[in-house]
Amino acid sequence: MRLAGLLLLSTFGCVEEEPAFEVAPSGGVRLVVALPRSLEAVPVAAVTSTVTHGSGPEEVVPLALTPEGGAAWSGDVEPVSSGETVGLRVDALDGAGAVVATASLEEALPLSLQGEALVVMVPHPAGAVAGPGNTAPRIHAVVASKARATFGEEVRLRAWASDLEPTDTLTYAWSSSTGSLDCTGAECTLTVLPEPYAGLGSHSNLKDGLRVEVRVTDARGAVSTLQFRIGAGTVGAEGSLEDTRFNRWPVVPADGEPRPLAVGAPFLVPAATTDEDGASDPLTYAWTATCDGTFDDVTRATPVFTPTAEPLGCTCQLHGAVSDSFGGSVGHIVSLCVRQSAPPVLGATSQSAPSARAGERVTFTAAATDPRGEPLTFTWTTNAGAVGTAVGDGTTSTVDWTELSCVPPDVTPTVEVTVTNASGASVRHAFPVEWTDRRCGALAGACAFTLAPGKVSLSADCVTQGPVFVPDGFTFDGAGHTLTAVEDAAAGEHFQGAVLRNRGPVASVRGVTVTARSLLDVCDAGALRLRGILLEGATGAIEDSVVEALHQAGNLSGCQEGFAIEVRNDAAGAAQVTVGLRRNRVTGYQKAGLLVAGRVDVAAEDNVVEGGGPVGHIARVGIQLAYGVLGRVVDNEVTGNAYTPATDAATGILVVGGAGRPLCHDLLIQGNMVTENDIGISLSQGEGGSSAPSEATRIQVLENELSKDTLTNGEGPEQGYQVALFDNGGANLLSRNRISGDGYDPAVFPDEAFDVVVKTVGGERQVAFATPARTVDAGACSEALVVQGRDAAGNLASLVDPVVALAASDAGATFHLQPDCSDAAVALVSLAGAQREGVFYVRSGAAGVVTVTATGDGVSATQEQTVR
Repeated sequence: MRLAGLLLLSTFGCVEEEPAFEVAPSGGVRLVVALPRSLEAVPVAAVTSTVTHGSGPEEVVPLALTPEGGAAWSGDVEPVSSGETVGLRVDALDGAGAVVATASLEEALPLSLQGEALVVMVPHPAGAVAGPGNTAPRIHAVVASKARATFGEEVRLRAWASDLEPTDTLTYAWSSSTGSLDCTGAECTLTVLPEPYAGLGSHSNLKDGLRVEVRVTDARGAVSTLQFRIGAGTVGAEGSLEDTRFNRWPVVPADGEPRPLAVGAPFLVPAATTDEDGASDPLTYAWTATCDGTFDDVTRATPVFTPTAEPLGCTCQLHGAVSDSFGGSVGHIVSLCVRQSAPPVLGATSQSAPSARAGERVTFTAAATDPRGEPLTFTWTTNAGAVGTAVGDGTTSTVDWTELSCVPPDVTPTVEVTVTNASGASVRHAFPVEWTDRRCGALAGACAFTLAPGKVSLSADCVTQGPVFVPDGFTFDGAGHTLTAVEDAAAGEHFQGAVLRNRGPVASVRGVTVTARSLLDVCDAGALRLRGILLEGATGAIEDSVVEALHQAGNLSGCQEGFAIEVRNDAAGAAQVTVGLRRNRVTGYQKAGLLVAGRVDVAAEDNVVEGGGPVGHIARVGIQLAYGVLGRVVDNEVTGNAYTPATDAATGILVVGGAGRPLCHDLLIQGNMVTENDIGISLSQGEGGSSAPSEATRIQVLENELSKDTLTNGEGPEQGYQVALFDNGGANLLSRNRISGDGYDPAVFPDEAFDVVVKTVGGERQVAFATPARTVDAGACSEALVVQGRDAAGNLASLVDPVVALAASDAGATFHLQPDCSDAAVALVSLAGAQREGVFYVRSGAAGVVTVTATGDGVSATQEQTVR
């Protein structure tokens, strides 16, 4: 037409303006997406392409599922301007529109002026990380310069792939159904040639096009392939999408050291082959062996192989040919060392004791050798109790065994050792243990536990009909479980003794809840008394534990037992022990919360002791220290120990001794919260009747809070008796305790309620310092100094004149009543309150020793303070 126009112009000399029109630019991209088969489980509902044109605009193009029935998605990308470049990203979406996999071209794609390029992309889920085993490479895309080509024409190919292990090197291999390839790594040139036998004419096409495959392999042999087609021929050639696919081959681990195996011993081949394409790509197996033997099923993933003869040098390999449904195949090799078995020879054995009671350890040792010199494995088992962690040197093994509570009837505890060599041959030896303790009852069996060095641990909640013992030197770890005492009333039994107790001189308990259920109201005495946790004659600790509902008859029994936690060391000639009671909570006890008796250095700290409030059947004690105890009782909460009849009184913290029994001395009772008890803190030591102790006991009762709301002790004809602090004498120090509530106020309940009661000696009085000497910086205000009135024996007592004069060796020193010394200086302090004490502070500007003198009733006391 253009030529015709020129002819017209030349013929007629007529010039006509050319018409204005636009021609759509040539070129474009045929975009094909091959989804990994693992996405079929999602499933994918749509695939979109985001096209970023070089001229600026971005568009989202939905792709269509191939009409040929394959699994590929496709669409066309047309240029906006001639010869432009485009960026491509594809997203696979689930039914809710969420992106489940994505892929992007790493480089912008130039669109040719003529013809259509081909881009095949494989979207993968984001965020995948390498696991412990190998995985197949991720092929992301292949770009072909032409989607269709004539015979003899060249097509340039480029692949992009990556591996989850970034250090792995990838190799590429290309193949095609026809034509010739000239490839280097990820790039390849394909020359399209017709099949020589196809008999194609000059205007014919290859049916379905030319098939191209790229295979990507990582450094450890894992393989992925991407297959697609390019149209090949002369007119209208098209590449079919029906067999476009991305396939990940099965992956097997590298073969390890040969596994030892005895002739005749079955070997289960481990399940180690994986295929990331999932259930839609089932695997087939074919197993063979290089040595004599049989498979139970050579087509199983994990067959059982049984060798029937020893091969030369013991070497045997199992070869598994593993194939998927889409051309992937791999060989799985498992190396064995097969030997004719010869069992180990058992040597000397020993047992530390022929019999045992609950909580006693028995140690077992076994020695063995192997005829072939193979390494030996010692395995210990038991039919009762638990064995610990074995120790040995490869030819000997030693293990501990214990049972904590009981053994079922007609069972002989037996510990068995099995010695196995590397070929699988073994020999066994059994050690019987004569059981001389309680047999398990009808309601409860033995507690399940584990035994480790220095520790036994409950494995579950446990019900017991008798005491559970902590082995000597061990910690009993309840691991948060509950130990419950029960009794079989139908069998005429009742629970006696402690629910949990020590066996030897060192034991500790932590992290357990101890309780009792439906115990009969039968009174026991001495060692048979009901206790929750007992340490007797032992050093150790009870920490972070709970004792609750430790009582009989629904907590209405008057039996003088039911001690939640008891520490006792009062045997004749017993050496002193040290015990820590920390962060425990006891509630619902029958008689006492914490009882410590005998030669014990105790640290009772941060415990919660709940007595339950006023009752009329038993006078409870929160914390009782008796007969030789020393140590500290600090920062505990003790509440609700109250008895309604006036014939007796319940006590929050009680100290007893004397009358032929050892006295408690040098105790520190400080910082405790003692509430709603008949008697808050009672130092009731004496030598018979109401006599004071025969010696100074030097107990310090400091900074405790004591309160009682009202009078609850007083049923019956006698008067009630409630007192915050009672001291029977002994030169003890009572200071800075805070007392509140009508229940301890004699003005509210005369002759029945008292704040502080101290038995004094004689009529002589003195002034004494209740605080230790202080060290203070020059010019600073000191810590509190406290002075009190005392009797001649050192007991708290009132002065005739409660005003005390203060003086200092430093003339510039001043005394104050405010902790920051912000008030005017004073020279007198009044002994006020139930504890007859005065609190003041001193400030001195001169470094050195300042002697402070306090004078009351004509008697002076001095104390040296250090100024620095």
